[in-house]
Amino acid sequence: MASPSGSTDPAADEKVRLQLAIFEVTREADGKSMAEIRGMLRAAFSRHGVDAPPATWVESVASSAFYGEPYIVDLSAAVAADALVPAPDGDVRERLAARRELQQEKLPAEIFPAPSEWNIPATQTTSGSTRTVSLTRWDSSVVLAAAALAAAVVAVIAVRAGTSRRRAPA
Repeated sequence: MASPSGSTDPAADEKVRLQLAIFEVTREADGKSMAEIRGMLRAAFSRHGVDAPPATWVESVASSAFYGEPYIVDLSAAVAADALVPAPDGDVRERLAARRELQQEKLPAEIFPAPSEWNIPATQTTSGSTRTVSLTRWDSSVVLAAAALAAAVVAVIAVRAGTSRRRAPA
């Protein structure tokens, strides 16, 4: 099968194929029940060569299609899928066209630091303070004892509140 995303990344191709299937079903979902839409989605995933995702995910996608709105798997995948087969909704096509324009816009090189400056080596630190809190064995015992005491006090208060309600005259 040809690469629908135009990339060599199999995960990106799978997302585009998922998106194509979703566009297809959303276009045909009007007037269908949720069960019919779920079945249509599974069949479309199969036709597009992708395994059906988990049932909860299919349910979410079916719900979006039921209301006429295509579920967007990933914005880049949706843009690529829309270039192959137009999205089923005019508003979605407009949003994806705007995204496509942004992807094609060339920004001045000085806006972002050079890629070599993006990662800070593990041996370097930034000019900020990092504090770690470490409890000694004795400190952690005190914290546990205080928590147990607080739980006991809450339990006693709850029991007394319950018994005082039962004793109150009706």
